[in-house]
Amino acid sequence: MKKGWIIALSVVGVVIVTIITLCFTLFTVQTVKVQYWTSTQFDYVDEEIVCSSKIQTGKNIFFLDKDGFANNIERDYPYLQVINIETSFPSTLTIHIRERQSFYALQGEDGYFILDDYLKVLQQSEQLSQPAILVERQIQTLDGSEKYITDEQPNVADVLQIQFLQQFYDALLMNGRTRADGLAIINKITFFESQNQVFGNTELGLKLSLNSGREVYLHNAGQSLAYKLAEFFAVEEALPSLAGSLTDEVINGSEIHINNYIGNDYPESDVYFLSLIHISEPTRH
Repeated sequence: MKKGWIIALSVVGVVIVTIITLCFTLFTVQTVKVQYWTSTQFDYVDEEIVCSSKIQTGKNIFFLDKDGFANNIERDYPYLQVINIETSFPSTLTIHIRERQSFYALQGEDGYFILDDYLKVLQQSEQLSQPAILVERQIQTLDGSEKYITDEQPNVADVLQIQFLQQFYDALLMNGRTRADGLAIINKITFFESQNQVFGNTELGLKLSLNSGREVYLHNAGQSLAYKLAEFFAVEEALPSLAGSLTDEVINGSEIHINNYIGNDYPESDVYFLSLIHISEPTRH
């Protein structure tokens, strides 16, 4: 009986030693590859990306800080997003990467901060050289005071927290529009304050300056933003049917207000209603 225990313990010991030996010999990082999931506008060197990750060969493949490796790459290469790092046993890692694309251009004191749809700062540029929707930093306030959508001075690779901008991109996708659609339609976004005539409070909205020349006011952007964008797209599609009532000049220079209500600021004598939308002729001075 005692001899049997000795044999069993010996077998367990051999198994443990074998596992430990394999962990530090066979199951160690020997090969690191990079795979791109999108086309790229910049030239990258795989070896430099791997070096940036700080992945070390010879390390046990079971105990790796993959999140740390991904963060290292994304810090050194702001345009790259690490989708995941795949383990292929016994000794290979594959870094799956996509290239981020510009979507917003936040105005700064000395140029522009180019952001992607996640509001990550891709680069700082004196000139707006990439397709992007211009975002004005200063808010149009009711009392004329100076307010800004962000007080922080961004650094490249930072992820900004600006209300409504991330939701705006998500709302585009929910309406079946792509990044390319957004860039083709919208030239600039300006934050503005308006007075809620029902509750009497001040609300923050988004003014979209379109490439067509029209201006769209999405009042109270914190509520039902995707729905309000859907209403805006409905207006855009309906505008050709108003050709008999409105001239091309008026249509192209019109203001479209999309709100939760229609207040007294919009007299019926010079507006055309569609659902909760107000379209007015441009103000003539």
